[in-house]
Amino acid sequence: MKKKIKILQVIGALRVGGAENMVMNFWRYIDKDLFHFDFLVFGESIGEYENEARELGSNIIHINEPAKGYMSFFKNLEQVLIDYGPYDVVHSHTLHNSGLIMLAANRCGVKYRITHSHSTKSRIKENLLTIFYEKVMKYLILKYSTKLLACGKDAGNYLYGNNIFQRKGVIINNGIDIKKYKFNESIRDEYRKKFNIENKLVIGNIARFHKVKNLPFLIDIFSKVKLMHENAILLLVGDGEERESVEKKVEEYDLRDDVLILGFRSDIAEILQAIDIFVMPSLFEGLPVVLIEAQAAGLPCIISDNITDEIQLTQNVEFLNLNDESSFWAKKIIEKASNFQRTDTSMFLQNLGYDISLEVKKLESIYSNSEFRKNKIRVCQK
Repeated sequence: MKKKIKILQVIGALRVGGAENMVMNFWRYIDKDLFHFDFLVFGESIGEYENEARELGSNIIHINEPAKGYMSFFKNLEQVLIDYGPYDVVHSHTLHNSGLIMLAANRCGVKYRITHSHSTKSRIKENLLTIFYEKVMKYLILKYSTKLLACGKDAGNYLYGNNIFQRKGVIINNGIDIKKYKFNESIRDEYRKKFNIENKLVIGNIARFHKVKNLPFLIDIFSKVKLMHENAILLLVGDGEERESVEKKVEEYDLRDDVLILGFRSDIAEILQAIDIFVMPSLFEGLPVVLIEAQAAGLPCIISDNITDEIQLTQNVEFLNLNDESSFWAKKIIEKASNFQRTDTSMFLQNLGYDISLEVKKLESIYSNSEFRKNKIRVCQK
């Protein structure tokens, strides 16, 4: 039997989120007779996907996050490569921290080292120290990565630089199981009844409750929607550190009965059927998987123009400026939802290359690269 290619996915956390969704999608659909994934995550927090990843055969390895000490993080990382390796591939999804990961993988003799960019901006507050750190990490990424991947052109240009990404980079689309998201009237009716939102204008957002998602502004927008359309409901799927501030904002506007916060869910495809319009006023994003899912479900989407225009896969997406008043956003939401005829867009997205069954083959080809497979793997010495 052919030896499996062993891959360490460095993802930061296995919670519900854009990069995490993408990596788990690839693990669900990749040929497990040929490939094995382990996951390295930062911190002690247990992510929502960890049980599923274990059931699929992965080791989930927790180490302290880099911010708690970069030297100790580096030593711990090398120890992981010793204890759980040898790995054929290390595939890092952690933006600038990938520099340290690529260096450690190189020192431990991992022949194929992949950095994968999922963002168009850093979440770290910029100052002289962070600017210096990012420059050093970018140098390490470019020096020690054997492959540069990104979810889109903007994300690749941001982390690697335009010239380098154009010459060396590869885009791996955030593939989804498009069949799951195809518009289905009966599921829509079932879920609207389930949540008691029949005959409502349902505005939806699916995201981790993080500052970058700009959810307080979404509550501001929805408060204006209610003044114009009293039968509206806001449905939020997700959780996180900003949940308390979001709930406080809901209370301030006296919208307790009009905002449904569902927490993390596994039935995203079905929930998207129940929504009438998807709204994402994020401060920035890479190429959000959930917006691909929303378009696959045939939904109209109103989103921040800080999100890359590469996400406009259908004509159903409209970009608005975050400097526009919340009342302007509210008016646009009502206009777009009221005049929208929902149709099946699944084949359109498949033809654009967002079907997971096609994208996973591209990734399998990268992992199976004959040049690195010929090389003998050496490991760090204990």
